[in-house]
Amino acid sequence: MFPPNMPTPEASPSPRSVLHLGKAVFGLASASVALLGACAASHLPVSDADSPVRGSGAVLRTARTPPADTVLRIMFLDVGQGDAVLIRAPEGQTALVDAGPGDIVPLLRALGVERIDLLVATHPHADHIGGIAGVIESFPVRFYMDNGDPHTTRTYRRVLSALDARPGISYLEAFPRTISLGSASIEVLPRLPPGSAGHNDRSVALVVRFGDFEAFLSGDSEVQQLSHLVGLQAVPDVALLKAAHHGSDNGFTWEFLSAAAPEVVVVSVGRDNSYGHPRPEALAAYRSVGATVLRTDLHGHVEIRGRVDGSYHVAPERQVVAHAGAEPHLSVAPRTAARLRLRVHADAPGDDHRNPNGEYAVLESAEVGDRAIGGWRLCDAANHCFHFPPGTVLKAGGRIVVHTGAGQADGQRYYMGHRRAVWNNAGDTATLYDGTGAAVVVFGY
Repeated sequence: MFPPNMPTPEASPSPRSVLHLGKAVFGLASASVALLGACAASHLPVSDADSPVRGSGAVLRTARTPPADTVLRIMFLDVGQGDAVLIRAPEGQTALVDAGPGDIVPLLRALGVERIDLLVATHPHADHIGGIAGVIESFPVRFYMDNGDPHTTRTYRRVLSALDARPGISYLEAFPRTISLGSASIEVLPRLPPGSAGHNDRSVALVVRFGDFEAFLSGDSEVQQLSHLVGLQAVPDVALLKAAHHGSDNGFTWEFLSAAAPEVVVVSVGRDNSYGHPRPEALAAYRSVGATVLRTDLHGHVEIRGRVDGSYHVAPERQVVAHAGAEPHLSVAPRTAARLRLRVHADAPGDDHRNPNGEYAVLESAEVGDRAIGGWRLCDAANHCFHFPPGTVLKAGGRIVVHTGAGQADGQRYYMGHRRAVWNNAGDTATLYDGTGAAVVVFGY
């Protein structure tokens, strides 16, 4: 369904199409916009230097591949018990996914936002759309997308009124398509059919891509929607995952997490909320796949700066000491070790300090080939480190155990050589660094 008085496409689009937001960030009237059907063979020229990029069955001419020193910025705004994700392409195009529960206009202005190229409401709950009317009334918005499901709340009706007052905004239905945001792209994933699920499970799910860097955003999707996407094989292996439904216990499945294999999970959640979000079982599930977990209630705004080579930098607004999964200002190398898993057994039998070998870290491989990790190091939050000796190899599908105490290494078991316990029973962070000093795997508990 289209909101009242919103422009509708002149022709029904094919199941997948490509929308190009172009380089003209500031100038709605002159911006080049086109929907290309899945069978389109023509190019949409932007400039003579543009290179072709394939997307969803169409060939699109889009912005040239950016130099390696440019970044895609994805910022999870600290809005309390709600969602707001600001995406900024290297060329300046801006997308905002959700805006709730309240007014976020002052925050956007403080961040230097002047206009929104794409505004997405994943579903019509107030904690996701409570601030959308204010955004529409305060900024030039080029495109607006929602899941097409109506709602009866005053908040939803205010959004419709704001859209009705801005007839120049083009409405996009959330069918499968790829949207070009400068040199980045946003893929809209298939949803469950209308009437087959509640608002949460009809959330708009997006994959944001910038070269080899990928992020997955899915609003308040729950088990039904996530299982649907897994069944369609529509869940890519990503570096960044927004925790679905604020870290609820119904916002993940093991099959989904296995497919996504996130390295960083960001939970958008309000402090001391009445829902108990994030749920301990959800946090444990994220960490079980080796993900670093950050939370807006603890870390404030969380920005991830992705590069085309797949590397990224995590920059939370606030540092959190000894919090599970927290790794402030984390820089992560390209995803050469995306299938490595790290966990820590911190509570040794008896007195930890009298039994240092009773605590240990386990590094496991889910890779198809062996990996040389000589020269890599494993460190706790206090920078107690173990350096893997030259020639150390982690076998495909194998594991290496690193004990805290002393002992004789045999290629599968190694020893840090400490006389006392290292890992903090009350919470610690284990980080595996490669030979360049880049963090490869982070495990918090």
